[in-house]
Amino acid sequence: MKPVGYSPVNRFDPEALFRPKTVVLSGGATALGARLRETLASAPFEGGIAETIGKTPSIDLALIADPPERVPAILARLSGKLRGAAIVYSDPPGLRAAAIAARVRVIGPHSFGLAVPGLGLNALLAHIAPKPGRVALLGQSPALARAVIDWAEPNGIGFSHIVGIGGNADIGFGRVLDHLARDPGTGPILLEIAGLRDPRLFLSAARAAARLRPIVALAPGARLADPSFTALAAFEAALARAGVLLTTSLGEFFAAAETLTRARPARGDRLAILGNSRGGCLLAADAALAAGVALATLAPETRRVLGMMIGAEPAPDAPIALPGAPGTKLADIAAMLAAAPEVGGVLVIHAPSGPADDAAIAGLIACAGAIKAPLLAAIPGETTGTAQRRRLAEAGVAAFATPEDAVSGFADLLRHRRIRAAARELPQSAVLDMAPDRESVAAVLASARAEDRATLTQAEAFAVLRAYGIEVLDSRIAATQDEVAEAAAAIGFPVVVKLSHPDLATARPEGSVALDLPDAASARAAAGMITARLRSRGEWPEDANFLVQRQIRRARELRIRVAEHIIVGPTIGFGPGGGDLGEVGRLAVDLPPLNLALANALVERAGAASILRLARGLGEAHRGAVEATLVRVSQLIVDWPDIAALDIDPLFATEHGASAASARITLRPAGERRAELVIAPYPAELAEAVELRGKRFLIRPIRPEDAEAHHRLFERLTPADVRFRFFSAVRALTPEQVVRMTEVDYGREIALIGVDQATGETAGVARLVRSDTDGTEGEFAVLVENAAKGVGLGSALMHRLIVWARREGVAEIVGQVLAANTPMLAFVRKLGFAVRRLPGEDDVVEVRLPLA
Repeated sequence: MKPVGYSPVNRFDPEALFRPKTVVLSGGATALGARLRETLASAPFEGGIAETIGKTPSIDLALIADPPERVPAILARLSGKLRGAAIVYSDPPGLRAAAIAARVRVIGPHSFGLAVPGLGLNALLAHIAPKPGRVALLGQSPALARAVIDWAEPNGIGFSHIVGIGGNADIGFGRVLDHLARDPGTGPILLEIAGLRDPRLFLSAARAAARLRPIVALAPGARLADPSFTALAAFEAALARAGVLLTTSLGEFFAAAETLTRARPARGDRLAILGNSRGGCLLAADAALAAGVALATLAPETRRVLGMMIGAEPAPDAPIALPGAPGTKLADIAAMLAAAPEVGGVLVIHAPSGPADDAAIAGLIACAGAIKAPLLAAIPGETTGTAQRRRLAEAGVAAFATPEDAVSGFADLLRHRRIRAAARELPQSAVLDMAPDRESVAAVLASARAEDRATLTQAEAFAVLRAYGIEVLDSRIAATQDEVAEAAAAIGFPVVVKLSHPDLATARPEGSVALDLPDAASARAAAGMITARLRSRGEWPEDANFLVQRQIRRARELRIRVAEHIIVGPTIGFGPGGGDLGEVGRLAVDLPPLNLALANALVERAGAASILRLARGLGEAHRGAVEATLVRVSQLIVDWPDIAALDIDPLFATEHGASAASARITLRPAGERRAELVIAPYPAELAEAVELRGKRFLIRPIRPEDAEAHHRLFERLTPADVRFRFFSAVRALTPEQVVRMTEVDYGREIALIGVDQATGETAGVARLVRSDTDGTEGEFAVLVENAAKGVGLGSALMHRLIVWARREGVAEIVGQVLAANTPMLAFVRKLGFAVRRLPGEDDVVEVRLPLA
């Protein structure tokens, strides 16, 4: 079988799109067409370019410059001819429907074009031709794309691909990233994102691509669209889970691109600063402290060696300023600092000084190529500083105009390091060792539905939390003042008395809470005072009750908030509590599912040092209990898509644990379905130990950690196995291929592996990729090494693959097999596949298995 791809399922060959040999320009008579013709002609593209669809039997790339009303007819004429995709520069209505009807793939509408500079292909609507290089640019704004291209040339940056995604009607960021993740000629990727059609596809593709290369994103208008910044925080969290660094200004975008395209990854989180300018070094140190970047504390041995180099031992945690440092002195010291294990990165500040500058810049270039830690250079000034920065940039050194910009660059490296770590986390469908009482939750939700209520009562919300092991303060619901006194006596003093009513989910009347009640009499009196006060103001809700709770003497007030983001779905916010319900800007945000490592990072981003620390009269809050509560809330949201919103405020945290004092839960309208989680949980429930003819295997979904085992599996394959599986004599798998095989989105594909229990090695794999149109078709591939053949492992993998496909709504499984692969053809026939020849393909047959 060939590698799982796109041709039988999506009628789309990405290689034809991104490495085309035949290009057709439609609409050449228009002004736009004439401009594109001139642009194409000015580039050294060696493939064929035609302007007549009818006379071209096979087309890799179509450029449609026709008026909008003619586009559907042009797409229809491309049906059956187009191997890659059509780029639509105009904005025709109903483009996606027209493309589906013609069975062709499109990029657009309103695309600004495509460039593959390494092939000499330039079909961009841009004022200058991009230079070849390793950076890929994907975007939706023609003007911003032109700005990036204009910025790149003087900064020594070239491009592997530039793709104008446009209106994202069909082929969008996800499919392009899928290709770039496998492209060895692509390094860093720059994204300008105005909107996403398929967030889940995008995030899974970005996660695979980001595993081997840095990705920087710009989201124009993110703050304007949501002044509270909660939507921006949610989008940033989603991108971080995919390993993508989000910026919100063009300056940040360029700065992050400068750093991540040139500097090595941060080795640690501490920055060493040195330079030939004392003032510049101090400015850099100030900027580092302001940005939360720690200065490196040099070890005694490092200081002794430096003392021999510069004549005196430097201070352990201060910048090293050497005014008038000659020639390559700064580079020599930078190399020594980079070798010290306590240094995560080195910032060199070089103020232009005269004739010795050439040697100093040459030394920094040599140093950057030889050391393992990132080297960043700040070269202030314009008259000579600009030329020196350009020289460094052309040599691949991250160079900045100010010390502050360079520090921001190192901060970007640290952010990227953290998000790469988050992207490697793969939470399971169920996390922690918990046994939630799902029957209790089902009963609560059913009761609310039966009464046509969208908001749960306080007692119901507490019952749901308890069912998932979330500690709740000892509480009682009381209807009368006497019941309040009885409840208080049962709980133990002191107590709190609060008004309780579902309508208080968003606002609580002033004076509806009484604290520090030492006995039953005071509790009864407090209930009476709350009743009288609210009735006198006309604020007493009908059918209101009282909530009586044990009072926590001293505790941190925290908040956990689950809300819905229009693009990325459910989000989990965490931060300080006890304030206005509308104050959500202080909450750090992440997406479910969470595990303990991700919950730990969320707490850290929320300011753990300040909201959990020791303070006068307060012990340090039990961080583990807070993190476990976050994970349990995440599990609740994963399990119950009926829950639209949840707010625990306050969550009291002490040195002994964490307890919810108030909870609000809102359900979705009856019949409304939640979109699939954009971060698909790892389906651990599919893992199963099997014994096949005396051999034991663990069949489970693949994980990123299986990459090395996948490499070893390929190395054990026979040449015939390789040819049958890949349709060619592949000698080795590239890192990009291995990432694509082991980094999967379990919402749109599955890869089940069989692990030999005796050796721990992967012995076989079965894979199914659903189409990205409607997901009802899926393409499969299966492979078993020689040592495991004949025991039924292939059948065991495929049977489980078919069960998963049925469960996910796949109507038909398809694949392609070499006609000479008679064992595979016999195998799939036994599974029930129908076999047929493909027109014009004598050596390939198509196999299909209907599931509906």
